[in-house]
Amino acid sequence: MQSSNKKENDKKTQTTIAEGLAATQSAKVSADNAAKKFAKPENYTGNRTLYDSGSAKYHAKSELFSGSAEVKDPYTGDILTLRKADAKARFGADWQKHLAESDHIHPLERIHEAHKNNPFLTNDDIREAANSRENLEVNSRSFNNAKRSRTNEEFMADREYRESKGLKLSKKAELEAVQRGREAEAEINRELRIRTVKNAASTFHNAGLEGAKQSGLTALTMSGIMNAVAVIKGEKDTGEAIADTLKTGGAGAVTGYFMSGGLTTLAQGLSNSSSQIIQSLAKSNLPGQIVTAVMTFGGTLRRYASGEINTEDFIIELGDKGSGLALGGYGFVTGQALIPIPIVGGVIGSLVGYALSSSLYGGLVERLNGAKLAHEERLRIERECQKAIEMLKEYRKQMEDLISSYLTEHITAFHTAFDTMKEALGIGDIDGFISGANMITENLGGRVQFRNMREFDSLMDSDEAFVL
Repeated sequence: MQSSNKKENDKKTQTTIAEGLAATQSAKVSADNAAKKFAKPENYTGNRTLYDSGSAKYHAKSELFSGSAEVKDPYTGDILTLRKADAKARFGADWQKHLAESDHIHPLERIHEAHKNNPFLTNDDIREAANSRENLEVNSRSFNNAKRSRTNEEFMADREYRESKGLKLSKKAELEAVQRGREAEAEINRELRIRTVKNAASTFHNAGLEGAKQSGLTALTMSGIMNAVAVIKGEKDTGEAIADTLKTGGAGAVTGYFMSGGLTTLAQGLSNSSSQIIQSLAKSNLPGQIVTAVMTFGGTLRRYASGEINTEDFIIELGDKGSGLALGGYGFVTGQALIPIPIVGGVIGSLVGYALSSSLYGGLVERLNGAKLAHEERLRIERECQKAIEMLKEYRKQMEDLISSYLTEHITAFHTAFDTMKEALGIGDIDGFISGANMITENLGGRVQFRNMREFDSLMDSDEAFVL
């Protein structure tokens, strides 16, 4: 019975690893696509054409002159004409005070500066909001040329400058101009807030759908392979195998949807952070790797914390699943390269990688547990164990390379944390392991909720919310 349960747990672990890898890879592709979609220039100079709309300004002016009523500048009160020739013929040298021009109430440059770092707005979103009817106004050429990229409030505040340009406005006109400027800015901000929420939701959903497809197909394929073998061995009948495969595939799709959608939205949301470290983390696969690791080890940690397994079993399971996660990841990539069928190659590669590492590690640990092993034999087997653990070093090397590239400010703290956890695992010191994990949490700005098993037990017994 125990052997049967172990087989089922191994199958679940294999599938969990493959699901996590598929969802993480899918999220990386979706995050790259989102970064391209929402990319905006850092500087406004040289990029005005991205946000200006001649057609929107033309329609605003044509609409105002479509009736029979005389059109006037809303602030100076001067009569406006639609065509330059009419303005020159009727008003002579003062024609610029009477030629109608349509322009933005709240300047394009200010809109760009305010929203260029919004991770969920496109250039088109900003363009459409900036050229909405609420932000377009028809004035005289003299007024527009003098105002340029100033806000109405700034323009009205500099009376000396306006008068040097021949623009004299009443106090009432000044107040109206300021009010219209504020209303236009508020409307633009309201519209772009709505678009931000819609775009973020759409990004999550689209990435989630792709992740569901990839992770679901991965789980379906892997479960199908394992259940087919179970049928051949007589361990399951066909109906049970099909039901189990469909159930696993559906669960994998749900996992992929939320994991890929969440990771993609998180990566895009942090892409314009002021912290270079946060930006680097968002662009890397580290968040996905962490989620996959939590999915893999979470059950073991929970069972140890609840007392279902002892320290020895806890350490053995961590080693088994750790080697599976490492080789499963390399197997996924290798399998996809050798079998260039979308998903299937990666599934088979991760399945083989996990099976090899789990079998090797499990066999060695079982031999080590023999109470009557001779001292010389035990030393020889420990050397074999060391060779097996060498496979895990490649995974740690990946993490260290990532830390060296993106977390150079924290490298010493990370080394210390890893060494502390390694030493603690070696002697079965769970408090030491927790201490090492807390070093990483605190170094990244997180809040530590417990520092040893005694504090963990107290937290579990309290009504305080436990936040991972």
